[in-house]
Amino acid sequence: MFYNLKESLEKPALYTKSKEAFWDDEYISKQMLKAHLDPDVSGASRKLSFIEQSVSWIKEKIPAQTYPELLDIGCGPGIYAEKIALENYQVTGVDFSKRSIDYAKKSAQQHGLANTYYYQDYLAMDLKQSFDLATLIYCDYGALSTKDRQTLLHNIYQHLKQGGKLLLDVFSQKFYQQFQEEQKWENCENGGF
Repeated sequence: MFYNLKESLEKPALYTKSKEAFWDDEYISKQMLKAHLDPDVSGASRKLSFIEQSVSWIKEKIPAQTYPELLDIGCGPGIYAEKIALENYQVTGVDFSKRSIDYAKKSAQQHGLANTYYYQDYLAMDLKQSFDLATLIYCDYGALSTKDRQTLLHNIYQHLKQGGKLLLDVFSQKFYQQFQEEQKWENCENGGF
């Protein structure tokens, strides 16, 4: 496939959606999974130590005894979902990457976890089930347009039980004040990402 370099370097309009099946692209999904599973990198998931702290915080603030059924939206390969399941939550995960969902299913089975995973776009999510708690982790919310945020919140609302909770993380005001947009170019000789 030929790419126009000039077009590739142009900055897209804010929230422009890709025309390609980005999450299921053979190369990208493989590299994304690799980045998710690296415990020392915050590329696709947070570092393992942060994930473990987050799960401890979740079980303290929103305990499984009160909120047993948890929906992990944008669950990726199930890293949070598995750790949360070990804290006695009944976990269902949804993600738009087939490779990540396949990995999550196999990993849960290998670890004897009853987690359920669905390959679905959370903007069109339809699970025919409701949950006590929904999580949207790793700032996905901030990457969505206003219209997509409304769609997602509506979908989550439709999947929460009466009195259910939504836990999402967003970047702090301090993060935005310190953020500087930049472009970096690297030569990845061995198929880097």
